Amino acid sequence: MPVIDPSVLVDFATAIFEQSEIPVSVARQVAQSLVLANLKGHDSHGVIRIIEYVDWVKRGWINPIGELEVVREQPCILILDGHFGFGQVIGRQALTRGIEKAKGEGACILSLRASGHLGRVGEFMEMAAEAGLVAFAMTNTHGGGVLVAPHGGCERRLSANPMAGGAPLSDGAAIVMDISTSTVAEGKIKVARNKGEQLAPGLFVNGRGEPSTSPEEYYATPPGALLPMSGHKGFALSLFCEVFAGAMTGAGCSKPDVSRVANGFMVFLLDPAAFCGTDFYNNEIEALGRFVKSSRLVSGVDEILLPGEPEMREQARRDASGLNIDSTTWSKICAVATARNVVIPGLNHIH
Repeated sequence: MPVIDPSVLVDFATAIFEQSEIPVSVARQVAQSLVLANLKGHDSHGVIRIIEYVDWVKRGWINPIGELEVVREQPCILILDGHFGFGQVIGRQALTRGIEKAKGEGACILSLRASGHLGRVGEFMEMAAEAGLVAFAMTNTHGGGVLVAPHGGCERRLSANPMAGGAPLSDGAAIVMDISTSTVAEGKIKVARNKGEQLAPGLFVNGRGEPSTSPEEYYATPPGALLPMSGHKGFALSLFCEVFAGAMTGAGCSKPDVSRVANGFMVFLLDPAAFCGTDFYNNEIEALGRFVKSSRLVSGVDEILLPGEPEMREQARRDASGLNIDSTTWSKICAVATARNVVIPGLNHIH
């Protein structure tokens, strides 16, 4: 299994994207975001996506020169269109505008349609938290990317529809939530298949509507379907992601026969200073964290971690030791690189 220095991997991914007719500034930002996802421990949204993204540019699903457009701006409201540019670029540009508006007006409801795949949405929640804002976001896949069965069903009707949130802490860290409303993100099934691993039971059903742990059965014909997390509760949350990120943004809700995968994105950005006051907010959140962590532990657990802490620790570990990329994924990325005459870095490029 190759072990690659993160900076080497960023350069390698950037070169692949540049040779795929993607502008250099866009190529580097996308590469940095993908590698950051790997560093955070979310390999499903990391460099494994190079393979898809290059194909999506070729198909016309992603417009590598798509630019962010302000459709309408009102007090506390910002309505944007990404013209199917790379989500890692469009998303950061959108959040930058939304953060500026929220800091000036106390709040911003940011509506984004026609964004290319945003990738790890937690990255944008981290941006908001770094600016001192509390954020909550809902995402859908613009009508396409239908992967998840409704509660009680066994056929695909919804996308993974992630929900994300960010809350700053006074020490500069943040509570960061980034979860799909399905039992698991589809990319994690792809990672398991590439590693030759089985999945935990209860995550999806196969094409016959039967529980399965085999990634191959999920990708078979007919395909399997992910299940909503927590049954009817995850199903309800997923539907409201469609309401906010699909219907309200103008992106459109999940429907049959939409091939293009893109994202609708609705973000609420709030400045604590305009609501409860920064001092009250900081004191309450710090006290909440201490109270939650003070619980007695169940057997086998050493520590209670707040959302975002596992990713922060994993980033420190992987940044020091390098990134392990499974052999199947690495082989596929190298095939894409070779087809574009991009030099493949040697293995074991770690610090």
